[in-house]
Amino acid sequence: MTLDSYTTLIKYLPYLDQAFETKRENWIQHPKSNTIFADFYQRTFLNESLKLSRADLFGACKHNFHDAIFSIIFWGYPRNMRGKNFESILNSLNGIESALGTQRNLSADDFIMMCDNLKSTGVGLSTLSKFLYFFEYKLENHQCLILDRRIMDVINDENGFIEMKNFSLKERITEFNKRKKYVAYLHLMEDLSSKNRYKADQLEFFLFSMGKNLKPTKKK
Repeated sequence: MTLDSYTTLIKYLPYLDQAFETKRENWIQHPKSNTIFADFYQRTFLNESLKLSRADLFGACKHNFHDAIFSIIFWGYPRNMRGKNFESILNSLNGIESALGTQRNLSADDFIMMCDNLKSTGVGLSTLSKFLYFFEYKLENHQCLILDRRIMDVINDENGFIEMKNFSLKERITEFNKRKKYVAYLHLMEDLSSKNRYKADQLEFFLFSMGKNLKPTKKK
């Protein structure tokens, strides 16, 4: 199976419209522990649920750091995060803001240092990649993209896309090496997108939403 078969589809994917809905009740326990989040919670949940799109998040990132962080988490984890990760994030907001800094064009060393500085804050690579994407960071001059477990599964799928298989042929991408392979992932996504004349965002959206749910029809 090759990505070439789906080039036309990918070109027309409305990635900015990709939205997820979260419910007020999923986060109701957290305002008690953090006044910054309590304020956001009260302003944001005017109804019992909230629907956020990628376009909403890009907009939020241009106006208020904390609102953007919470909105990204709502979008990426609409049922709430695992374990005590969100509580850790609430307790580490200053550290997270400091770690992300103001420099938007990162070197590989900058990225490693950022990951190290975020240890124990509840921000792993899946969450960090969302922050980097929506705040429009570049890493080694590549556009930062989301890399989560679902996309990793698509990359590692032995029956999946040949282009992805070549990337993980020597070493599957795992929870243990994903930080090391993140730059290579961005490079691959940029190359494929440039070659096929669609946006890297569209390719990432395609892999997430459809990458595990396709089986080519055999030609008769």
